[in-house]
Amino acid sequence: MPFLLLGFAALVILVLVSRAFARMKTVEAARWSRITLGLAAAMFGGLLTLRGLAMIGAPLATFGVGLMAVGAGFRPKPGSKQKSTTGGVATRMTRDEALDVLGLDADPTEEDIRAAYRTLMKRVHPDAGGTDGLSRRITDARDLLLKN
Repeated sequence: MPFLLLGFAALVILVLVSRAFARMKTVEAARWSRITLGLAAAMFGGLLTLRGLAMIGAPLATFGVGLMAVGAGFRPKPGSKQKSTTGGVATRMTRDEALDVLGLDADPTEEDIRAAYRTLMKRVHPDAGGTDGLSRRITDARDLLLKN
């Protein structure tokens, strides 16, 4: 009889949680999914480690803790210590570098910037055989020049 009551209570809790989950915004639901799955992976990995299967349990527990951290919002800020394609730390592009990347003179118009960008991207876009890093650099140069 106690197991029947526990099962019924678990079913009611599951229904209430699923209804709350269905009403959440997508971003919030994804966040709680990461936290829940991370907690489950950490607990299962810890259990496996305690049972003597540390080769499987420790990485699983570590993955679970990392997943919970991402769900809780612990992630690097965009642009901070971002690695470039050369392996070094990415630095902010100057206006002169942006002009050099796009092959423009000292005082280009908006149309000149857009035309140079289009011409270069046709040649270096990843879909045309170029690299992600080079196309990203050209896009950054265009964005910097259009902001100024």
